[in-house]
Amino acid sequence: MKIYCIDYGTTFCGIAVTDEKLKIALPKDTVRSEELTEYLESLNLNNGSILVFGLPISLSGRYSHQTFLTIETALRIKNKTGCQIFLVDERLTTSSLYNELKGNVPFKKIKKVKDQNSSVLILNTFLENPQIAVELREKPIYKIECDLSIYNNILIVDVPISNILEKTKNENLTLFTQDPWIFWFYYKQGLKSTSLTSDLQNDYELIISLKENEKKIRTLFPLSKLMCL
Repeated sequence: MKIYCIDYGTTFCGIAVTDEKLKIALPKDTVRSEELTEYLESLNLNNGSILVFGLPISLSGRYSHQTFLTIETALRIKNKTGCQIFLVDERLTTSSLYNELKGNVPFKKIKKVKDQNSSVLILNTFLENPQIAVELREKPIYKIECDLSIYNNILIVDVPISNILEKTKNENLTLFTQDPWIFWFYYKQGLKSTSLTSDLQNDYELIISLKENEKKIRTLFPLSKLMCL
């Protein structure tokens, strides 16, 4: 079974490919971003196929608008083809590429092949250690029934809530998640989340999380009221 990898960009996308048995990543194509879905559909992908996307994250570990665009594209392709999609942190691939080529290849040529070579590096990372990849999966979406606007400082941890803006004041809300799909879910609603624990305060009036995380949350924030869904 072939595994394809996409280094997604707003203008061009680099494509790499490998055979699962050989575990060798090879550059395949560079396609315009608006043609990516059509290109991948031409490969006859199905629910047994695997696609790997490089996930753009800042060096500090923050998700961004480019992260959202990548996830949005990956979800669209997943819905059309039914394939399995994995996301790999691509923070070090570009710097690794330049370090490998600088001094040996002219800068303009490095830029010309960057997209394909970056996809090769991302795919190699996945092949060497699949456990570091995150599978892109839709999560259960929850709904809050009670009014939470009485709380001045609320933290939501790794829970997608459809009506959170109806039940809270946005300025009093902190969203924390390291899950790409949950980040995408909130960003699509115009809500920004953080993936860094350093952005969190020491105490909150209310924390909303899943019951499976109750013990960990109570340990980290012992003075906060906890609502487990």
